[in-house]
Amino acid sequence: MLTITSCSSSPDSTVVDNTGYIEGSDGVRLFYRIAGAGSDTVVVVHGGPGAGMDAVRLDFGPLSTGRTVIYYDQRGGGKSTLPTDTTLLGAHHHVGVLEAVRQYFGFEQMDVVAHSFGSIIVAEYATLYPHRLRRIVFVGATGPRRSSAGALARGRFVDADTSLLREMYQPMSELLSGTADNPVAACEAYREAGAKLAESLGEPSVEGRGSECLMAASALSYYFRYTAQIGPASVGKWDYTTTLGSLKAPLLVIYGARDSEGIAVQREWMEAVDSARLLAITEAGKAVHVERPESVFEAINAFLGGRWPADAEQIP
Repeated sequence: MLTITSCSSSPDSTVVDNTGYIEGSDGVRLFYRIAGAGSDTVVVVHGGPGAGMDAVRLDFGPLSTGRTVIYYDQRGGGKSTLPTDTTLLGAHHHVGVLEAVRQYFGFEQMDVVAHSFGSIIVAEYATLYPHRLRRIVFVGATGPRRSSAGALARGRFVDADTSLLREMYQPMSELLSGTADNPVAACEAYREAGAKLAESLGEPSVEGRGSECLMAASALSYYFRYTAQIGPASVGKWDYTTTLGSLKAPLLVIYGARDSEGIAVQREWMEAVDSARLLAITEAGKAVHVERPESVFEAINAFLGGRWPADAEQIP
């Protein structure tokens, strides 16, 4: 766990964009950025793990309208510390960082918006600190069962063109092995190949402003080689449908209805959390916040304001 010792700057609710570091006793410095200003505050947990806040921040702009939004770079990515000791990248360390954020900013309870693998970090956090969460939003989330989440990821490429698969996996393999001469260029090549592959499978090419490729080359190389692999592996064969019984905070899951198989996996979150509902947004897939931002942020605003979106479904 990251134990706070000091901070290099203090948050100011009147400042529109403020940055600083939380200093940890284990040598980890945690970079944060505050956007917007308002009495209501939400913490954003990006994916990866370790993909960096800029993977989502540039597309989450509407979230800071009328409220304060706290972004932070998880350890092992972005502008936060890249630990020499990679054993400091386990899931419980990411949970400790989220708890450190709560403690530093002085929240009794937090409203949290998580993207992609950020949902797994929040679910892990909820198993230890369920009383510290007030409202939770998952956007394009990883599923609550590793088995079905993995099957979904593998199934997307069953009918893919093998030449396009090779084009995508070449830069990815270089990034994962740490052999990429230019990590930023390799990351961009991987994203471009992935977009072409999606188009070949009849999916629209969706490119938001945010990307894990926006990190410095050293952080990007470290992220792919260590953080993105060690973090998920440390969670093991997760199944949160059996471990979140004490979580009372309501959960809103937002996903694109066009991805019917993904929607089926998202519905498993409603098995995991009693007070969970799913909002399936039409004409969108996993990158629902990029494809349909108006609908996504309208729903989030309603939910954080205490109301379920009208079309959010729940298990009877």
